[in-house]
Amino acid sequence: MIDEVADIVKGIVESMNSSIIGTYNPGSGNTNFCETKWARKGKVISMAGEEFLIDSIEYDQEIEASYLGSLMPAPDLNGLIDLPAPFFISGTKLAANREWTIADIDLTAKTPIIWLLETMRERFFGKGDAREREMELRIFFLDETNVAQYLTEDHRREVVYPMKKMVDEFIRAIAADRNFKTIEDYSIRTFSRFGVEQDNGMIQNILDANLSGVELSIAITKYKGNCNPKCNKIN
Repeated sequence: MIDEVADIVKGIVESMNSSIIGTYNPGSGNTNFCETKWARKGKVISMAGEEFLIDSIEYDQEIEASYLGSLMPAPDLNGLIDLPAPFFISGTKLAANREWTIADIDLTAKTPIIWLLETMRERFFGKGDAREREMELRIFFLDETNVAQYLTEDHRREVVYPMKKMVDEFIRAIAADRNFKTIEDYSIRTFSRFGVEQDNGMIQNILDANLSGVELSIAITKYKGNCNPKCNKIN
């Protein structure tokens, strides 16, 4: 049986590396990072089973954090630190909104979001071709934003940039899987206010939340897998 597109994309999302590596700097008291991925101020990170709240962040440089629910500074955040794993949904606007809304009453438990819009095109290949199919997809990478306090610059710095980094990790996950052709090109579109921005004016919110992020337009080519010998067994 051929997998549904949503199952294929979900598998890529689940294979994404949601960890970052920190090196504690005794001089500054902060933890230095070569890459912060989708970490951002106000988000929870975890290390060795303990949770911390990010108090401040210089993207791809350093993070200051405190114990979750306390003002006590975090210990030396040396080593592997886990970020919130993305919440994957797929479907049309109405279906995705309903699924996402009822998933959890806690917004932080279902953000950041990777949403596969169920408007897609598939191209299939014959038996003599190593390719199984090519999928033309629109995928949104979104996180909560502060519409009351953020200016446009704030939306783009505090949310859009981390979501661009999440797109980078999604592309890396594809590159690391030999079942897929290496991605040679793709395009992104940024939203400081998702569901509000549009070239020709205002559009209705797609999900019932204040979100910012990135739309990824991409063609993913999946190769054919090895045939299961049991499929050819004669009873």
